[in-house]
Amino acid sequence: MVAPRPSGIKSAVDRRVRWDAKVRCGSQARSRARSRGVFGGLSVACSTRSSAVTTVEPASAASSDDTGFVGTARGLWRDERVEIVATILLSISVVLSAWAAYQATKWSGQQANNYASSGALRAQASTHNTIASRQLQIDVATFLAWSQATAQKDQALADFVRTRFRAEFVPAFEAWRNGGSLDAQGLPAGTPFDQPQYVLAEQTVTNGLLAQADAAMVEAQRDNNIGDRFILTAVLFASVLFFAGTAAKFRPPWIRWSMIAVAVVVFTIGVGVVLSLPQDLSL
Repeated sequence: MVAPRPSGIKSAVDRRVRWDAKVRCGSQARSRARSRGVFGGLSVACSTRSSAVTTVEPASAASSDDTGFVGTARGLWRDERVEIVATILLSISVVLSAWAAYQATKWSGQQANNYASSGALRAQASTHNTIASRQLQIDVATFLAWSQATAQKDQALADFVRTRFRAEFVPAFEAWRNGGSLDAQGLPAGTPFDQPQYVLAEQTVTNGLLAQADAAMVEAQRDNNIGDRFILTAVLFASVLFFAGTAAKFRPPWIRWSMIAVAVVVFTIGVGVVLSLPQDLSL
């Protein structure tokens, strides 16, 4: 016959058993919480009665991921994808819109400079053309005086007028005198002004300045077209800002993605136009 265990020893053993059960229950609860996630709706209840441990897991722990943390994360990601794409489009569009406005200003300045240069060149050409016209009048007057003296057989007057010819007129006059048959008055047909040797230096300068003025005008028109295209790209990028900025305000996904698609198309067109234009990188 076994002697009964003292009550003090039994109570101590019971306390030890309950303590071990609590420790094991806490460890299990922590490990399951880590594996399932704290948002999965897991709850563990431990009870100790006569060294027995009972673990209870509610039915919510077995629910699908769509109603738990994973489902919530997926829903948030679906919502944030539109915002992420819109943010990227907005950021790049703001930079490119500012760059387009800067380039439009630069090319507008180039246009103004070329217009001013064209006007200045035309003013210089007008001055040289006035001098050339005056020289032509002098050559015509002296040639007519010589022709009249020659027709009247006044050789002394003809020789005197001949000495008054300008240097630029002499080569053409000599080529005319020696270049054809004479008429009844002893003069060749035509005039010295028809000869290729008759060249006025001032008229040559005038023609050169007018050519430069025309080239500056063409360049100014080209600059104007480039500036207009940069303004167009700024408008396109502003449209991208509108579509991308308002896309996140709508809740139906198809509307959000439709506006993002429009923003992407307009953004692509704007980038293509910017890359096709010359860039003024001067400071």
